Amino acid sequence: MKVAYVLNTTHANSGATKAFLLILKGMKRFDLQPLVIVPDKGGIYSELQQQGIPVFAFSYRPHTYPYARTWSEILLFLPRLLARLFVNGRAARQIAKVLKAAQVQIVHTNVGVVKVGYQAARYARLPHIYHIREYASLAGFHYIPGPSAFYRQLLASDSYSVCITKDIQRHYKMEGHSRSSVVYDGVFQRKADMPQASQRTYFLFVGRIEPVKGLDQLLDAYAAYSAQTAQPIPLRVAGMLPDTDYCKSLRRFVVEHGLDGSVHFLGDCDHIDQQMLGAKAIIIPSLHEGFGFCMPEAMQQGCLAIARNRAGTKEQLDNGLASEGQEIALRYETTEQLVQLLCEVATHPEDEYDPYRERAFRVVNRLYTMEQCSQQLYSIYQGIAAFSCPPQL
Repeated sequence: MKVAYVLNTTHANSGATKAFLLILKGMKRFDLQPLVIVPDKGGIYSELQQQGIPVFAFSYRPHTYPYARTWSEILLFLPRLLARLFVNGRAARQIAKVLKAAQVQIVHTNVGVVKVGYQAARYARLPHIYHIREYASLAGFHYIPGPSAFYRQLLASDSYSVCITKDIQRHYKMEGHSRSSVVYDGVFQRKADMPQASQRTYFLFVGRIEPVKGLDQLLDAYAAYSAQTAQPIPLRVAGMLPDTDYCKSLRRFVVEHGLDGSVHFLGDCDHIDQQMLGAKAIIIPSLHEGFGFCMPEAMQQGCLAIARNRAGTKEQLDNGLASEGQEIALRYETTEQLVQLLCEVATHPEDEYDPYRERAFRVVNRLYTMEQCSQQLYSIYQGIAAFSCPPQL
C-alpha cells in the first residue's frame, strides 16, 4: 500500500512532526510504502532522505488567513493572502503530478490547517485523510474563506478524518460520522519500567511560546508562589522564543518581578526527555491544547504533571482517572489553584507524589504508544483501500 503524507512543517521539535515520525516508524512492521511531501528542505528533510523514503519539497503554507495583529501585518494582509492562495494552488497541482506518477493510493495530511494535500488528492482522484490536531480558530488559525468550507471538505466523498481526541472530533461536529475516527497520538515506544530520577530540582514548561500555551498565566502563578518563599524552586522554560511582542512581554514580566534569577529560558531543547526526568513537575497551562504531546512524554519519564483541566489535556486526565480509578496528575482550573499546587509540590515530601507518577506511567504506556497508534491507522488505511478500490476480477 502506498500512502503519501503531507506535512505542515519540517521542524523536528514540532508536536505534529514528532507524531508523524512515530507513525512512520510504527508503519515499518506493515506492508506500507510511504511518500512524504514537505513545505521546505529544512529540518527532517535530510533525515527522511537518509532513510531512503521518497520526499518532495514544494512551497506551500497553511490554508488560513495571515496574521493581522500589528499595523505592518494589517498593511501586508492582502498581498500575503493573495500570495498564499497562489503558492498553495500551484503546489497542489505539482503534488498531484507526483501522486499520480508514484501510484499513491491514499493521501494523509498530518494537520487540519493545510489544504494542499486535499486539493492534490481531488486532482488525482484519491481518498484523503485530514489528521486534525488543532482547534484552529481557538488557537488563532482561521480557515480560508471560513470554517464552513473546511466542514464541507470533511464531508466530501472519499474524504476522511482522524481526530487526535474525542473533544477535537466533537469540536468539528464529526462525532458519530462513519468516515471519522479518534486515534490518540503515539508519543513513544512502550517502556517496561518507569525511569527513576536521582533528584528533581526544578519546575518545567515545554511548548511553543505563544499566548494559547498559557505561559503568561504560568508566570503570574510562579510570581505569586515565589513571593511566598525565600528560595523558590527554579522554573525552566523549554521552547523557541521568537522576537514577538508576546515574548518580549514575558521577558519584561520576569525582570519586573525579580524572577530573572529563577526563571530560565532554555530555548529549543533537543534532549527534552532528560529535562523531564529531572523536573519536580511539568506544568501544562495551555488554554486549548489539541492533545498535548509533552504531558504523556513527561509521564513516561516518571515526571509529575500539573495540568489545566481543559480540552485535550483534560481528556488525557479523564482517560487516566477512568483507567486507574484515581487521578494521574494534579488538575487545576484557576491561577489561584495553580499557585497553591506549586506551593504544595515545592514543600511536600517527594514520595507523596510517587503514586501519581506510577499511575500516569501505566496509563500512557497503555494508551499513547507508537505501536497502538500505527495499528489503528493501518486498519483505517485498509478500510479506505478496500472501499475505494474495486476488487480485481
